[in-house]
Amino acid sequence: MNTNEQDMQENEKSKLNIMVCLSASPSNRRVIRTACKMYNPERDSFTALYVGSSEEETDTDPQLRENIEYAERCGAEVHVIISREIAVTISEYAKQIGATDLFIGNSAPPHVMTTRSIPDRIVSYLPETDIHIIPDQMSSSYPKTYRKGTSSPWNLNDFVRVVLVMAVATLLSYWFDQSRYSNANIITIYILAVLVASVITSHQVYGIIAAFLYVMLFNYLFIDPRYTLLVYDSAYLMTYCVTVLAALITGSLAVKLKNIAKQSAENAYQAKILLETSTRLEKARDRHEMIRITCMQLSNLLKRTVMFYEIEGDTPKLTAISYEEKAREHEPPLSEEEKKAILWTYQNNHHSGAYTRHFSDSPYRYLSVYSDAARYGVIAIRCGEKNFTEFENTILLSIVNEFTLTLNNEVIRMEKKEAEINAEKEYFRAGLLRSISHDLRTPLTAIYGNAVNLSTNHNELTEADKEKIYEDMQEDTSWLVSQMENILSMTRLENRSAITTSAENVEDVIEESLKHLDMHASEHHIECVHPEEMLFAEMDAKLIMQVIVNLVNNAVKYTPADSHIVVSAEKQDDLVCISVADDGPGIPEEDREHIFELFWSGRHDVKDGYRSMGIGLNLCRMIMKAHGQKIEVSKNEPHGTVFRFYLPLKGVESYERL
Repeated sequence: MNTNEQDMQENEKSKLNIMVCLSASPSNRRVIRTACKMYNPERDSFTALYVGSSEEETDTDPQLRENIEYAERCGAEVHVIISREIAVTISEYAKQIGATDLFIGNSAPPHVMTTRSIPDRIVSYLPETDIHIIPDQMSSSYPKTYRKGTSSPWNLNDFVRVVLVMAVATLLSYWFDQSRYSNANIITIYILAVLVASVITSHQVYGIIAAFLYVMLFNYLFIDPRYTLLVYDSAYLMTYCVTVLAALITGSLAVKLKNIAKQSAENAYQAKILLETSTRLEKARDRHEMIRITCMQLSNLLKRTVMFYEIEGDTPKLTAISYEEKAREHEPPLSEEEKKAILWTYQNNHHSGAYTRHFSDSPYRYLSVYSDAARYGVIAIRCGEKNFTEFENTILLSIVNEFTLTLNNEVIRMEKKEAEINAEKEYFRAGLLRSISHDLRTPLTAIYGNAVNLSTNHNELTEADKEKIYEDMQEDTSWLVSQMENILSMTRLENRSAITTSAENVEDVIEESLKHLDMHASEHHIECVHPEEMLFAEMDAKLIMQVIVNLVNNAVKYTPADSHIVVSAEKQDDLVCISVADDGPGIPEEDREHIFELFWSGRHDVKDGYRSMGIGLNLCRMIMKAHGQKIEVSKNEPHGTVFRFYLPLKGVESYERL
C-alpha cells in the first residue's frame, strides 16, 4: 500500500459525522456550541435535527427559530421531522446518516409516569454512537406543543355521558333503597358507574368527576341524615377514597387501551391504504395512470382536492386532478404566486405552501416528488383552514414515497427496455454487416473479374463472349441494387418508429411495382388480376412496392422458367388483400414458419441460390408490422405458394372499368 492510500484511509477513519438535537429552549445554544467545537468544516459533516409536531412551530416559536438560525450559522445542515416518537426518531435518523457523535441536552421526562428520559432511551438505542449529554435542566428535546398538551380534555359529549351514567346509577340505587337490599349494593352500583364512566369517556378526569358525583349523590340521597352532606360513619370516608383511586387507575388504563386500539386501527388502515395503492400502481399501464391513481388515493384519504404538476421548462403543467367529494368545481387558473411556489418546490426538492415556512399564504400544500435519479413533479393538496393531522401526514408521506418508488421502477424498466432494443439493434446491425460482407463478396468479385477480363482481353474475346460478360455484370449489378434497396428500407424502419401513410390506388401501386422486377422475370408468365371496382388503401406506397417486388422476385427465383405468377387484389370487409401466387414446387410445410426470419434462406436447388441473403421476406414482415397489418404464407392448390398481406381499405370509390 502506498503513502497516498494510507493517508486516505487515515482521513476516512478520522472523519466525524456530528449530529446535534435542537429544541425550543434558550439554553439549546450551549448544546449547539459544544457540538460546533468538534466540527472541522474541511473534514466533518454537521447535521442539526429538530423533531416536532408540525412545521409551523419553526415559525411561531421565536426561540426555536433563533436556535435553528444559530445552528445554520455554525455550519449545520438543519432538518425538521414531524413525529411523536422523539427518541426513536432521533435514533433512526442518526443511524440513517451514520452519525459518529450525537449531542443532546439533558432534560427531565415530560410526564410524571415516564421512568426514562429521552437521552437514556437514545443511549440504549445507539450503543455504538458517541453520545454527548450536555447538562441543562432548561433544555428539552420535546416539541413545545407536546409539553403543553396537544388538546383540551374538556368536551360536552363526555360530560353528557357522565351525567347519564350517574343518573342511571341513581335510579337503580333508589330502587335498591326501596327494596330489601342493603346499602352495600348501592355502593357497588355507584362504583360500577364510576368505572363505566372512566371507560366510555376520553380522559381520566371524567372518571374523577364521576367519583365526585358518586360521593355527593350517595351521601346526599342514601346516608342518614338524608338530603344533607353530613357523614357520621368514618367508614364511608375510606370507601370514598378507594372509589376515587379506583376511578383514577381505571381512567388511566382505559385511556391507554383506547390509544393502543386507536393506534392499531390507524396502523391497520394505513397498511390497507398502502397495500391498495401499491397494488394499483403495480397494475398501472403507464406513468400518467400512476399519477392519476396517486391523486385519487390521496384525495379519497384526505378528503381534499389533489393535483399533480409536471414542469415543462419554467411552466407548471397540470397533469392530473382529483376532487374531494364536496368540491367538484373547476379549479381556477394558477396565480403567479402559486407558480412560484410550485417551481420553488420542484427546484429545491422540499415542501412548501400552507402551514410551512415558504409560501405559507397559499391555500395548497406543495410536495416535491423526486429521487436521486430524477425529478418527477409536484403534488398540490388543498389545505384551506385545516392542517394535516399527524396520522394524515404519515400516510401521505408513505403514499408519496410509494409513488416515487413506482416511478423509479418505471424509469428503470423503460431504460432496460430501451437497452434491450438497442442491444437488439446492435445485434441486427452486426448480423447484417456479417451477412453483407459475406454475401456481397461473390457478386462484387464477379463484377470486378469480368471488368478486368474485358479490359485485358478485349481484343481476344468474341462478341458472344462479351455479350455474356455484359449480361452477367448487369445481372449481378441488378441484384446488388435490389439488396441495397432492402437494406436501406430495413434501416429506415429500424430508425423510425412510425411511417407516413396516405390513401393510394392499389392497382397503380401494383403496376408500378412490376416495372422494377428482376431481369429474369421475363422468363415467367406474370399476370395481374384486379377487381371491377377501384380500390384505395392506406399505405406507405414506396414500402408496399418493396413488398410486392420482393414477393414477385422470390417467385421468379424459386420457380422454373415458364411458371405462372399471379398478382391480385381483392376487397375483404374493411381490408384490401394483395396476394402473390405461383405454381412452382412450393415451400415445405416445416419451412413456412421460418421463412420470415432474418438471414433464413431455406433449402433450395436453384443455380443462383448463393445470392439469397435471407432479408427480403423479413423486410416484408417488418413493413407490414409498421402498417399494423400482417403477411402470411400458404400452399397454392394444386401446387405452389401464395403470399398474402392486408391493408386498411380507405376512400373506396366504385367505377365501371373501361
